Amino acid sequence: MKAELLSCKGYIARINPGTYDGVTQSTLDSMFREVAATGVKAMSHPDAMIKMGAKDALVKIKDLSCGMPDTYAYYDIPAFKAQFPKSIATGVRVLKQN
Repeated sequence: MKAELLSCKGYIARINPGTYDGVTQSTLDSMFREVAATGVKAMSHPDAMIKMGAKDALVKIKDLSCGMPDTYAYYDIPAFKAQFPKSIATGVRVLKQN
């Protein structure tokens, strides 16, 4: 995979490392850092993802032009019970565990 990435101008990484035997997040991050260091544009760079937090990233960018303002994070059961019914009333929702 690294050779293919090196032949590109950029990439968007959406990989669940648990799907592939022997692949860990750290091995992927190392490979993506090496590729980005050659000038290939990374979306998103592993260091940026670590800084933002995997699940919180979408919440953190929700007010940017590339984000969705109706993105939420619930950090405890009371907050989920209070806010989620209001959220689902406005349309379909995707839930991800943190």
